[in-house]
Formats: sequence, structure tokens, C-alpha cells
Amino acid sequence: MKFQRQVSRRLHDEHAAMLELLGQFAQALGRLKTEPPAAGDPVWAKLLASLEGALQYEVSPHFDFEEVQLFPRLHQSGNGELAEMLFEEHEAIRRIVQPLFEPLARARAHRLDGPGWQSLKVSGMELVERLGSHAEKEQAALVPLIDELLDEQTDRELSETYGLA
Repeated sequence: MKFQRQVSRRLHDEHAAMLELLGQFAQALGRLKTEPPAAGDPVWAKLLASLEGALQYEVSPHFDFEEVQLFPRLHQSGNGELAEMLFEEHEAIRRIVQPLFEPLARARAHRLDGPGWQSLKVSGMELVERLGSHAEKEQAALVPLIDELLDEQTDRELSETYGLA
């Protein structure tokens, strides 16, 4: 789908990148049935670093921008139920993400024991399911709606706020 607004294109691109990363993480967890990869596996190390960085530096600003700049506009346009649902999903995802940082760091340092590995797998798969579903929902509902709601001036202003300009 071709979006006319910078904000919509940025959200779309961020969702697509996150879905790709989550897919790679899910595949890696699926291949590694009972224990983490051997120390020094460069593919695993890069994947963990990418995931940790995305969760820390992309998900939080993305959610904050939507909640502060976009959800109020949804409420004003009569789409408050969508805004509330997406906000509740943000809160649920934050509750999953925060406890993941320690096991991700331990996995990157090759210091996960069997129970730690199982915990990372369970939490990781829950993240994949919840955040993946959320990103898909925003792609289908939020992004096209925002593309319609924003005028050129507002898009430009929000783009500057979100660091696009």
C-alpha cells in the first residue's frame, strides 16, 4: 500500500522491520529446542543485539509517539475505541518487554543456564506473538487511518516531532 503521509510511511516501515526481526527471532528459538547456541555464534549474537536494541530504542519511542501524538487524534475523529485497544496492547507488551532485558543480556554474554534458556524461550515466543499481532493490527487499522486523518501541515509537524524531517 502506498501512503501519502510521512508519518504513515514511517510507521509502516517500523512495523515491517519489527515483524521481520520477530520472525527471525521466532525461527531461531524454534531451531534451538533445548539449549542456547554455542558461545560465539555470530548470527545469534547479532540477532540478540538487534532485538535488544529494537526493544529498547525503537519500541518505546514508537509507542510513546503513538500515544501522545496519534491516539488523541483518533479519539477526536471518533475512533477512540481503536486508540484504547492499541493503548492496552502497548501496556501488555511493555509488561513482556521489561523482564526480557535481563535474559537477553545473559544470553548475549553466554550465561544462560537451562531454566534461564527455557524462560527466555517462553517469554520470547510470547513477545513474538503479542508484538507481532499488535504490529499487524496497527498496519491494518492504524496506519491507513492516520494516513487519511493527517493533513499535509500536521504530517509535516508530526514528522519533525518524530524526527523524520
